Amino acid sequence: MYRLGFLLIVLLSLTSCESKRTSVLGGGPEGGTFQGYAEALAQVFSRAEPRMTWKVQPSGGSVSNLEKLAKGQVDMALVYAGDAWLRYGETKGRIPVRAMTRLYGAPAHLVVAATSPFSSVVDLVGARVAIGNPGSGTAAAARRFFSAIRLWSRIVPVHIGFRHALNELERGSVDAVWMVVGAPNGTLEEETSVMGLRFLDLISEAEQSGFFRRFPFYVRRTLPPGTYPGQLRPVRTFADSALLLCRADLPEQRIYRLLDRLYSEAGRRQLVQRHPVGRELDRARGLEGVSVPLHPGAERFWTGGG
Repeated sequence: MYRLGFLLIVLLSLTSCESKRTSVLGGGPEGGTFQGYAEALAQVFSRAEPRMTWKVQPSGGSVSNLEKLAKGQVDMALVYAGDAWLRYGETKGRIPVRAMTRLYGAPAHLVVAATSPFSSVVDLVGARVAIGNPGSGTAAAARRFFSAIRLWSRIVPVHIGFRHALNELERGSVDAVWMVVGAPNGTLEEETSVMGLRFLDLISEAEQSGFFRRFPFYVRRTLPPGTYPGQLRPVRTFADSALLLCRADLPEQRIYRLLDRLYSEAGRRQLVQRHPVGRELDRARGLEGVSVPLHPGAERFWTGGG
């Protein structure tokens, strides 16, 4: 009798431990697309794993997420394809991360106040440009772009998150704000409505400098008129791809199950309800921009090996 009672206690304890397992998903800065999208993903994945507690960990952004993922500090994370491609090459493929899917395209935005004297990127000599938090993919992309067009040493980079940066732009403490985010971005929509912003063209300087040859993971992108309030003209820019990466040692069946839920009709509907950029999730483009090897569970999903 006592032995039976002891076994029941052990079983209940194991069940309790099972129900309290936690999976950590790397997000991004407050107000950014990464953080909001990661929170939406956590809601979707919780339906596939009801006994798993999902924790979304804010971070500096893509580069920070990639390092945490490589160290096993998070289980999955949003990372830009460009950062993943460069890091994978630097480590000669030894970084223990794998790809699950492309989530959405993230165009670069370079904005100034509507009353600003700056009308093109080359006008920004000596300007204070907010380029994102240290460790963010946004900041890394800024350095690549401004270095390629030989302007990096001629601007004053300011490392702050873009919500803070837009406030500083309104106060006149910075002259321009650089962002790499899904479009339209809700925070930017709000600020454009309130203070009025202008978007600078990035393509002319990028093409003249050989930027796309040097960084082939970026693609040309145009923001159509009306993407943001008061934006009357198309804005030519470039975009990275936001990927969902995971630890290489996660079980194959688990990754397959999560992708199956994400791309189900119910999963996609739930994602869009939680975040508008979820509309970009497209199975036909699910491998576009994927710059590191697929996880075995993802490979099974994408090859139809259910």
